[in-house]
Amino acid sequence: MNNITEISQKICPDDPMLEENPVSRLCIRPNCTEKFEETKKATSNIVGVHISLEQSQMSTCSEAPLSSNNSTNQSSLQCHFVSLKQQMAGQKAEYEAKITSLELRNKELQLEIKDLHSKLGQQRKWYHLVEIKMRNAERAREDAERRNATLQKEMEQFFDTFGELTNELKAPEQNAQSF
Repeated sequence: MNNITEISQKICPDDPMLEENPVSRLCIRPNCTEKFEETKKATSNIVGVHISLEQSQMSTCSEAPLSSNNSTNQSSLQCHFVSLKQQMAGQKAEYEAKITSLELRNKELQLEIKDLHSKLGQQRKWYHLVEIKMRNAERAREDAERRNATLQKEMEQFFDTFGELTNELKAPEQNAQSF
C-alpha cells in the first residue's frame, strides 16, 4: 500500500472508494479538512524540494535510508512526491482518454442530430403535401356535393315541368274523350 493510501485511510477510514483514487477522496471529504490541511502543508514542503525528479530517482526510493534523519525525511518526501506525480500523470492520461471519448461521442451525436434534422425537414415537407392534398380533396368533395345538389334541383324542375306538360297533354285528351 502506498503512502497516500495509508494517509487517506488514517484520515478517512470509512471511505470505500480510497483504493480507486485516494488523493481526490482525501481532497473532497468535508469532515477531513484538518487532516487535509496537514497533508497539504506536507505536499507544499515536497514542492519546495529542488531535487530533479528523473526516473533514476525512483530507484533511490527503494534503497536503504541514509544515516542522517534529515536525509531520510527528504528522501521520504521525495519518494512521496514522485508517487504523487505518477498518480497525477495516470489521472491526466485517464482524463485525457475520457475527454477524447466524450469528444468522439459528441461528434457522433452531432451527426445523429444533423440526420434527425434532415429527416424532420422531410417529414415536414411530406406533412405539408398531405395537408394540401387533403384540402384539395375536401374542396373537390364540396364541389361534387354542390354539383349533385344543382343536378338534383334541375332534375326536380325537369320532372315538375315534364309532369305539368304531361298533365296538360292528358287534360285535353280527357276533355276530348269526355265529349
